[in-house]
Amino acid sequence: MPWTFFGLELASRALQSMQLAMNTTGHNLANVNTPGYSRQRVNLTTTDPQVLEGVRTLFMGSGVRVESIQRIRDIFLDARVASTSSEYQRLHTLSTRLTQVEDVFSEPTDAGLSRQITAFFNAFQELSANPENVGVRASVYQQVEGMTRTFRQLAGRLDEMMAEMEQRIQTTVGEINAIARSIAELNVKIRYHKALGSTPSDLLDKRANLIDKLSEYVGVRAAELPDGTVRVSLGEFVLVEAERANALPDGIDYIGKLLSDGASNYARIDGGSVRGLMDGMEYVSMYRSRLDRLAAEIVRSVNAIHETGYALNGNTGYRLLEGTDAITIRLSDDVANINHLAAGTTPAPGDGNKALEIARLRLQALAALDDKTIPDFYAALVAQLGQHARSASTGQENQQIILQNLQAEREAVSGVNMDEEMANLLRYQRSYQAAAQLVAVMDSAIADLIAAFVGRR
Repeated sequence: MPWTFFGLELASRALQSMQLAMNTTGHNLANVNTPGYSRQRVNLTTTDPQVLEGVRTLFMGSGVRVESIQRIRDIFLDARVASTSSEYQRLHTLSTRLTQVEDVFSEPTDAGLSRQITAFFNAFQELSANPENVGVRASVYQQVEGMTRTFRQLAGRLDEMMAEMEQRIQTTVGEINAIARSIAELNVKIRYHKALGSTPSDLLDKRANLIDKLSEYVGVRAAELPDGTVRVSLGEFVLVEAERANALPDGIDYIGKLLSDGASNYARIDGGSVRGLMDGMEYVSMYRSRLDRLAAEIVRSVNAIHETGYALNGNTGYRLLEGTDAITIRLSDDVANINHLAAGTTPAPGDGNKALEIARLRLQALAALDDKTIPDFYAALVAQLGQHARSASTGQENQQIILQNLQAEREAVSGVNMDEEMANLLRYQRSYQAAAQLVAVMDSAIADLIAAFVGRR
């Protein structure tokens, strides 16, 4: 009875294969809403045929088996998604920071520095017409205080933004290092299962999700090695190599776009939110520097005129302003008494020519301000900020559209389609029922055969 139980074995293999196929389909359906999940597909193949020797050699089919459980994923599409996501996060972060800077400058509003500068020169214009009027002098005093205070507030808030962005980068570096360690741990597990000849699809999904998260922080390049592990690098800096994770240095060079330990260990940042923060720091530093130039030139040029003017007490040589930059500019102690405000070119009563000269300073192009007037130099700064913010916002919107399209394309390839999975489930169920019916038929046939065989005895 060499072939007596052959049919049972064939049916048993079919039952096991269909059971595994239904389990895999159920796993897909259970994870239909799991972010980053890649659907799995059971690949069925025929088992080796049985050879029947006789007048002719015949090959009889022996059934079905599961050849593999395949993870449906397009690595090239993954790389495009990661690259686009990195650029989107860079522009999104930069756009957010530049919008915050625009809020700091508050232009054009009454709280903005441009209105304060205009009010400052207007006050001296009025003083030139009423040099002895105490109320007008008090107004000048108030406008000088308002303008210098606005300078200091702007500089202080820009400094706070720089410190906050630096702290955010250092915090993100810590998160990146933690993700790198997790990837290294997954590398070990995946390599183990690969060595056993299996494909750990869920572990591969976890690792891919972590790499996607990394690409949101920094631009990374991931290369899968033959043993199943991945090498993750930032330019020449290797972040993950098999089971080893190398910690990123936390020294920030926002001009060179580097993370460095001050020696030869550095990582170049080409994308992601960290690059966006570095770009933001560079922009804020530039705005702060130009604000310092403006404040220093106002102090220099206004004092050059004011010190040669005469106050109500007939004295001259008083400085109106003190300070060397936007954070230190303030009203000078020389004019703590409002009567020390210089208005005339002579001590003669009614002389307001020196105040008029200060008022007309707003019309003079100054070499230290790129041959621009004081209002024009500040207006150019604000205009450049607006241009940078619009450019980042437009770039962010464009990258978002591209990213959404790529994610939709990846979802079409790797995502779970409920209709398709339900159809597969029904198909495997019917195949399982057919295999079970085959078991019943073969069992009945064997029972009859055994009964007949025993009866002859």
